[in-house]
Amino acid sequence: MRAPCWTCRSRTIQCDQSRTPCAKCEKAGLECLDKRPLRWVQGVAIRGKMRGRDPGKHHQVTDRQQPAQRKRNALSRTKSLTTNISPQFALQDPYVHHLDWSSRFYLDYYDLRISKLFILYDSERNPFRSLLTYALDDATLRMAILAVAARHFANSGHSFEQWNDALAHRFVNADWDALHFKMRAIKLLSSSLSCPGSSQKRTILLATILFMIFLDILESGIDGWQYHLHGAKSLVNLSRSLLEVGAKDNFSSCPDVVVEDTERFVGQQFALVSTIGGALSGSDDSTPDFFQFDENRHQESIIRSFLGCPGFLLRAIHFFSVQRHLVGSLQLHDDLTIYEHIRNTSTMPELTAKFNCHRRALESVQLRVPSEVQIEELTLLLQAFKIATMLYGNRILHAFKTHLGIITPDNHELVLQLLSTIDSLKSNATFFKCLLWPIFIVGLESQVASEHELVVEFLKRIWNLTCCVNVINASKILRDSWKHVHLGSSLAPGTAIPVIETGWLLV
Repeated sequence: MRAPCWTCRSRTIQCDQSRTPCAKCEKAGLECLDKRPLRWVQGVAIRGKMRGRDPGKHHQVTDRQQPAQRKRNALSRTKSLTTNISPQFALQDPYVHHLDWSSRFYLDYYDLRISKLFILYDSERNPFRSLLTYALDDATLRMAILAVAARHFANSGHSFEQWNDALAHRFVNADWDALHFKMRAIKLLSSSLSCPGSSQKRTILLATILFMIFLDILESGIDGWQYHLHGAKSLVNLSRSLLEVGAKDNFSSCPDVVVEDTERFVGQQFALVSTIGGALSGSDDSTPDFFQFDENRHQESIIRSFLGCPGFLLRAIHFFSVQRHLVGSLQLHDDLTIYEHIRNTSTMPELTAKFNCHRRALESVQLRVPSEVQIEELTLLLQAFKIATMLYGNRILHAFKTHLGIITPDNHELVLQLLSTIDSLKSNATFFKCLLWPIFIVGLESQVASEHELVVEFLKRIWNLTCCVNVINASKILRDSWKHVHLGSSLAPGTAIPVIETGWLLV
C-alpha cells in the first residue's frame, strides 16, 4: 500500500500501510477503501433549493407545500409509506426498471425482512431470496411476494396488546396495498393453474402457493392454508402424471438443478405445514406424506426448513394426529380395539424420548452451515420440538386410556422442561421465531397463572419478531382455554386435545 487508506484517514487514525486491507481496518471489521466512495444523491442536487427535488417536477412549490405536493405526485399510494426511506435500487437496476416505485419498495422490503423470516437460518443459499430472480420475470410469483411484504409491513404498525388501535397513514396504505396485491395474485394464480406449462413454471406456481400460505399466516392463520395446500397437491399430481406418461418439455431433457432444488425445498415446507396444521385441525384432511423428502440424503433440511423441526419428529406428530382422530370414533367401542391403539400409541412416545437432539444438530451443522451457528442452541431448538411432540402424544394416549377408566400421570414435569428450554432461547431471535407450535402446546398443558404469564410473554416475543397475526390468535385460543379451566370445566372424556373446529396453522 503506497498511501494511507481513506478509511483510516476518515477515522483520523494512522494507517499502518502494511497490506490491503490494512491491519487496522481488518481488525475493526471495516472495508478498507483507498479513496472516498461515491455518494449517490437523492434528487438533482446535493445541496441548495434543488436538494431532494425530482427531475420530473418542473413546477415550484413552497417549503410548506412540498410534503403534501410530493405525496400527491407519488407513483403509488405507498410513496407515503416513508419520508426518508428509499429502496436500495438507487442505480435503477435494469431488472426492476419496469416496476413502479411501490413494487420496488416491497421487493426490497422482502429481501431485507421477509426472506429470512420464513427460514431457520439465513445465508447466501437462502431459497426464498433466490426466488426473487424468478419473481422479476413471473408476475404471479411477484404479486404473491409483494402481498406478503405489504401485509408484513402493515402488521408491523400494530402492537400485541392493542391490535385495534389507530394506525399511522403509511400502515393504512400498506394494508390497502396488501389487499390489492393479494387480489392480483389470486387472479393470476387461478389463470396459471389452468395451464401450468414447463417444470420450471410448475415449480414457480408451487412457490407462489407457498407464499399464499405465508400470507394466510400473516393475516390470521385460519382455514385458508388448507385450500392452498389442496391446490398444491393437485399441481403435484399433475406433474407426476406428466412424468409417468413421458411428457417432454423444455426443461425435461436437461433438468435445471436450481429448479429441482427449489421444488424439493418447497415440497418440504408443504409437508411441514400439512403436519403442523393437521395436528390442530378439526378434521383429518391433511396428508403430509404426500410431500415426501429423504432426510438422510438432505441433512441440511433442518437448517433450510421453515421451523427447523426434524423429519422424525414431524412423522411422530403426524402419527399422533392420526390417532387423535380415532379417539371417540365409532370404531372404539370395543375394549380390545382400544387396547390395541394404546399399545401402538405408547410406542411412539418412547421412540420420541430416545431421539438424540444433540447428534442431529451436530450432523446438520457439520454438513453445510457456517460455524457461527451454535450447536448448543440448535440442540435446544430440537429439544423444544421433541418435548412438545411428547406432550402432544401423551395427551392422545391419555385420551385412549380415559375410555377404559385408566388414571394417567400428568405432564407437569415435561411442561417445566419445555418452558425452561424455550426460555433459554429467548435471546436468540433466529431460533425463537420458530417456536410458536411448542409454545402453544405447552400453553395448553400449563396449569398455574405463573406459567400462563410466561407463555404470554413468549407469544409477545414471537409477535415482535414475526408480526404474524396467527400469534395473536394463538394467544386468544389459550386465554379461552385457561378461562374454561379456571371456571371448572374440563375436557370431555376421550377428548385428545381441546377441540379447535377451524383449522389453525400455528407455525
